[in-house]
Amino acid sequence: MPAAPPTTSAVRRANARDCVVVLRESGDPLTLAELAAATELSRPTVAAVLEDLQSTGIVTPAPAAASGGAGRPARRFGFDPSAASVAALDIGARTVRCLVTDAAGSVVARSAVPTTVTDPLAPLQRALEETGTAPDAVGVAVPGILTPEGRIGRSLVVPGLDGLDLGADLSERLGCPVAVENDIKLAALAEHHLAPPAHSIVLLELGHRISLAVVVGGQILQGAHRLAGEIGSQRGMRWTETSVRGRLTWSTGDDGRELLERAAAGDTAAVREVEEFCAQIAPRLAGVLLTVDPERIVVGGGLSRAGETLLAPLRRAVGRLLMIDPAPEVVPANLTTDGALVGALGLGFTHGSTRLTGVPDVPAPWRRVHETLL
Repeated sequence: MPAAPPTTSAVRRANARDCVVVLRESGDPLTLAELAAATELSRPTVAAVLEDLQSTGIVTPAPAAASGGAGRPARRFGFDPSAASVAALDIGARTVRCLVTDAAGSVVARSAVPTTVTDPLAPLQRALEETGTAPDAVGVAVPGILTPEGRIGRSLVVPGLDGLDLGADLSERLGCPVAVENDIKLAALAEHHLAPPAHSIVLLELGHRISLAVVVGGQILQGAHRLAGEIGSQRGMRWTETSVRGRLTWSTGDDGRELLERAAAGDTAAVREVEEFCAQIAPRLAGVLLTVDPERIVVGGGLSRAGETLLAPLRRAVGRLLMIDPAPEVVPANLTTDGALVGALGLGFTHGSTRLTGVPDVPAPWRRVHETLL
């Protein structure tokens, strides 16, 4: 059956969303004519949209453009980044990190506080308080699996989070919209938006543990129970022969950085161990690749800093298992440490869009956030 035509209200929301994005990305005030040309909307439509947006404070009149003739100077309107702020929280085993940006995505504050187990919400509030801001929306990255209802079903990293409806609890304390998602899934979402265009990617996070997340069509692949990509939830599954309860171990200990440094320097034994590591994780990864068929494998996490020392043998190990040509490209992540934090910020922008701009579904300013973090 043909799709139903959009309703009048849906068209108005889409028009408003287009105007907000163009004004935000411009950075400079625009005239009605310039905004109409950029959005491909009529000037009367743009004028009506701007009248509505001014009531939210996110769009404000700017000094009129100088006129070269006798006519009335053209009216201009600008996006006010100070009208709202968005915060991201990334919960780790030892630290809760916080990132706050203005409504345009420019970073205005950062903080980090110790994680506590007595009151899991306390360090989140403290991290926000230390930034000196009162955000209008918050996104939270959690190291755990979420249930279909949004509660934290299990967290090996911070067990005190188990069972919490963190979004609802924190929203009640802060008085603003709060959205919660798994940290690796948010890192994958950030990588999708910061990399060259691709319909689908698989993020392989390599650190003390291995995690996977999949993005298809710009959306996190969740599945019926939010378990898509959660390979570690398979009972008895081990990525490598030496991993212990999901935690990687090496001949050098729990941290693989020294081993990778030795491999990069040409140490034969270290090179062999890295190749064996890649050979052991490749079959699990290949199963996901043949199920999803992504265009790109993005390798993130602390170990990804080793670059081709790790990526090259992984590329070969996966390529040997796939009878397809070309195989998905294997590339390093844009963000090795801030992926979940940036993803949480994007989640906060999306979830709090109506509160921030008066318009639902305004996309997050991913590029601006990335640029201000560099």
